[in-house]
Amino acid sequence: MTEFVNVSKRYDDAKVIEGFSLDVSDGERVVLMGESGIGKTTLLNIAAGLVKPDGGDFKTDKKIAYMFQEPRLLPTFTVNENILAILKGKDKVKLAEKYLKLAELDGHKEKYPEELSGGMAQRVAFARFLAFAEETGATLLLLDEPFSALDEDMRERMIAILLEFAKEKSVIYVTHNSGEAEKISQKIIKL
Repeated sequence: MTEFVNVSKRYDDAKVIEGFSLDVSDGERVVLMGESGIGKTTLLNIAAGLVKPDGGDFKTDKKIAYMFQEPRLLPTFTVNENILAILKGKDKVKLAEKYLKLAELDGHKEKYPEELSGGMAQRVAFARFLAFAEETGATLLLLDEPFSALDEDMRERMIAILLEFAKEKSVIYVTHNSGEAEKISQKIIKL
């Protein structure tokens, strides 16, 4: 069970979200689309527990993994260290290797964020997200514009990885890219 129930949120005098409700079935992939500033990221932040709604509620019985819009890499850590830093299990080295390889970054694991292109940094964040989701057993995946810095071919490959990984998991995905939305979603919500 995952649902937004009549959620509202304001920032100062600006109404961002008003009375938003949505049920996400187990294993369903939902894409949120709309103009910038309409509240898509705010809804993900509410789902992740990072922002409190002013009204309504978000409910889920699932473990959550969240990929932010910005890569949020630690500048003094290598690519590999950026992934290892959030993992705790005994298999963390194998997990990091597995997802760096899937993200086509295994040859770059000793580089620092300043040495990466925007697309490479985004793929490091994606690899970290997948490793964290696997380690924690997350069954609700929140992704905010995860592939916006990737070229079309790389985006296609990363979407394929996500779809394989997300089998039997619930997904709430934010994008402005309608082609991407159609490939990922079972339901598109336009805000």
